[in-house]
Amino acid sequence: MLKRAIYRSLYLCAMFVFLFTLPFHAEETAKTKEMLYIGGLDYVFAVDPKTKEVTEIPVKGAARNMSWTENGQKLFVVTGARQTVEVIDTLKNKVVDTLSFSSGNSINRIYGLAVDLKGDYLYATVMRAKKTGTELKSLPPVIQVIDVKTKKVVKEIDVPWGTHTLQFFKDGKRIAVWARDLYIYDIEKDELKLHHSIMYPDDGKKGIGNVLYFWDRVADGHYLSVSTNYKFYPETGKVTEGILTLDLVTGEVKEYEFQGEMLGLFSGAVTKDRKYAYVGMNMLAKVNLETGKYEKVVPNVPGTSYGFNISGDDKTVYVSGAGPDVSFYDAETLELLETIPLRTDTMDVRVVQVQQP
Repeated sequence: MLKRAIYRSLYLCAMFVFLFTLPFHAEETAKTKEMLYIGGLDYVFAVDPKTKEVTEIPVKGAARNMSWTENGQKLFVVTGARQTVEVIDTLKNKVVDTLSFSSGNSINRIYGLAVDLKGDYLYATVMRAKKTGTELKSLPPVIQVIDVKTKKVVKEIDVPWGTHTLQFFKDGKRIAVWARDLYIYDIEKDELKLHHSIMYPDDGKKGIGNVLYFWDRVADGHYLSVSTNYKFYPETGKVTEGILTLDLVTGEVKEYEFQGEMLGLFSGAVTKDRKYAYVGMNMLAKVNLETGKYEKVVPNVPGTSYGFNISGDDKTVYVSGAGPDVSFYDAETLELLETIPLRTDTMDVRVVQVQQP
């Protein structure tokens, strides 16, 4: 009886330790920290939106396109006159590696970037030229696939002229390829297919679209890609502004044309419930996506901005790009909460959820 009581006590202690530590461990490993990464000139600015602390990360030249791993711990940034990609460790906010896309007589400039979920392979839209003496010969664009560890090109994928932004789907098996029209590349099938006509619709009555895909949103858009879209209807001469969205889980495409006076829009982001969009340029606007109406419009206090993004909890609108600053607006009231000065002019503001060790 005594032995049985001892064994029972040991068993209960073991179960208590197991049940007590398991949730704690799961919570710790799943913890993330929201950070803003803003491309500037000779710097990438890492901004903690809670403390407003700014870390300046030196890079080569203007920082443009950004992409990051699923855990947010590695950030890939196009720099060096679009000829290099610098890799930033977001836990340390330091550059830890550089990938070069030009060598010898080959001049390659990067206009789109997407890293796979684990950071093993980097996909880059490359505009290429070959230098012969004093002449440059233009070559067709391709997507180059780079093995990040070996820094070697392992594959080239032919793409249409005008291809720019690349975005991984959440499953990591497909890539959205934005050109004059929208294509999807299936990695396993090695197949590029037209997914949605934008500039060259089959039915001209649907209007000719022109998307601004320079300020793309992926994980920082709740896996809903958002591009501002201007449409022209040749038969009537009508022009509208709105957004085009791509669901990076299902592949569903939706086009929204906003009502009322045109504001002029560079970029935007959509709330997690997909009921509202925040868009802007000289103004900041909140749009009801069910009605297509602007519910609230306020002047963008710092002035013209390129990048409009939203926090993971949909409570704060982040604005940067064009000027040397980043601003914080209340998403409900559009009240300007704070503007933080930065060292240089900027291009965009990306919202990265960084998994903590």
